[in-house]
Amino acid sequence: MAGFADIFLQMVILFTVGATGYVAKKLHLMDEDFDKKLSKLILSTALPAMILASVLTAEYLPPAADILWAMLVSCLSYVVLIAVGFVVTAALRIPHGRRGVYRFILVFGNTGFLGFPVINTIFGSQALILATIFNLTFNCLVFTVGVWFLAQDNEYGVKVRMNARAFLSPCIIACLAALVLTFAGVHNVPVVGDALDALGSFTTPAAMLIIGSSLANVPVGQLVGGPRLMAAALFRLLLTPALIWFVFHFFVTDPVLLGVLAVISAMPVATNGTMLSYQYGGDIKTIAQGTFITTVCSLVTIPLLATLLMGM
Repeated sequence: MAGFADIFLQMVILFTVGATGYVAKKLHLMDEDFDKKLSKLILSTALPAMILASVLTAEYLPPAADILWAMLVSCLSYVVLIAVGFVVTAALRIPHGRRGVYRFILVFGNTGFLGFPVINTIFGSQALILATIFNLTFNCLVFTVGVWFLAQDNEYGVKVRMNARAFLSPCIIACLAALVLTFAGVHNVPVVGDALDALGSFTTPAAMLIIGSSLANVPVGQLVGGPRLMAAALFRLLLTPALIWFVFHFFVTDPVLLGVLAVISAMPVATNGTMLSYQYGGDIKTIAQGTFITTVCSLVTIPLLATLLMGM
């Protein structure tokens, strides 16, 4: 029970920081220009630092063969998730100008701030290295595929053209560096790792401030979005992890690896989606609503998933 209390506390922290951003916008302490600049700052400094710190502060790295297998399984899981994103947006008849953000909502979850403590509670600290490896895959994809999804939409429903240079961001460079460090066996580096970890720890609270500030522009009655957004949220939190478990249980024999896959796919929407929307002109209102509603619903769905996995 103590573990679930810790998970619940993490979610309360998210809501509290988000509420602070909401109030700050209402009090004119934050505005859209500030949100854009803060998003750019985080995406250029704190988030790359967090990506590098995930490797440089790790106390243990498994053999290269195990890392490769975990990465392959993680990549395959995102192939399934991306396919789900396209199928569900088509089934829900999401209009042009909203499809990209819905696909982001369905594919990319909060693998770090919420995923890590949930995995630690269910499987123990030894499983956190798997979460770290999966997080590297997530970061490589969210700043390429995820950016492409979000850049396809804006409030006028006009597609934005992307070029290769637009994907070469500090976060992608940090991802590539983290992969090199992982396969080189470089980890648990004092001072440098701790410094990057301290800078990276600013990412989640800043993201929640921006999300809260963005939601302040939305009427209270529209905070949870419409029925399509609610359907996408429930699909992401309930059906997606069940699908991932079903597909991968045929060839992933390690129950911990399979369980971590299911947990990662059951997290609420990634908090950096709102920051990326500011950076690349995405649908800020919908991504903020999606982050809010999936985080609220996960107060029920995550304990339910944890109970099922711990009983297997």
